[in-house]
Amino acid sequence: MVKLMLALDVMDKDKALKIARETSEYVDAIKIGYPLVLATNLKIVKEIKELSNKEVICDFKVADIPSTNEKIAKLTLQYADGIICHGFVGEDSIRAIQNVAKENNKKVIMVTEMSHPGAVMFMQPIANELAKLAKKLGVDGVVAPSTRPERLKEIKEIVGEIPIVSPGIGAQGGDLEKVLEILSDNDYIIVGRSIYNSENPKESAKMYKEKLKNRE
Repeated sequence: MVKLMLALDVMDKDKALKIARETSEYVDAIKIGYPLVLATNLKIVKEIKELSNKEVICDFKVADIPSTNEKIAKLTLQYADGIICHGFVGEDSIRAIQNVAKENNKKVIMVTEMSHPGAVMFMQPIANELAKLAKKLGVDGVVAPSTRPERLKEIKEIVGEIPIVSPGIGAQGGDLEKVLEILSDNDYIIVGRSIYNSENPKESAKMYKEKLKNRE
C-alpha cells in the first residue's frame, strides 16, 4: 500500500505536537521543515518522534557546498530519521550528506522536481538528469510531483526501485487517483494543508489513509 506522509508545516509548537499525536494512528511518517524548526528549535524533531512513534523526516532541501551540507546533516540527523536535499548542487554535495547518514543509519531523500508551478521553469528541464543521479548515488528516496502525473511517471521509470516521496496532493490540487496508478507500495504521498489546516486533522488523515487502503 502507498504510504501517507504528513507535512507538518505549522509554526506553533503546541499545535504541531497536538496534530502529530492525533494523526499518528493514520500517518506512516511525518515531514517537518524550516518553519516549525525556526519557530521552535531542532529538538522539536525528537519530541514529535517520541510523541507519534513515527519516522520523522526533515525537509530542509539542503543545497550547499559539501562541507556545509555535512554540518547541516550532522546536526539534523542527531534527531531526524532522514533529511531531504537538492540534487542540482552536484554529486559531491549529496555524497557529503550520504556519508553522515550512513554513519547514523539514516535516510537521504533527493529532490528531482518540486510540485509548485515555478518548478517547471528551471527544475523540470534537468529533473530527469537529477533522477539518473539519484539512481547512481543510491539515495533512499526521491521527491517527485503529484501535481504533474506525467512527470511523476517518467521520474519513477528512471529511478526504478528507489521510493518516491510525492508532494502536491490536497491543497496543491494533485489528482490522487491518477497518482495512485503510478506509485507502488514503497512510495509515499505527502499531504500537508489538507490535514493540518482542517477542522479535524485526525479525521482528515483517516480519510486519506482509507483512500490508500481502498486502492490496494
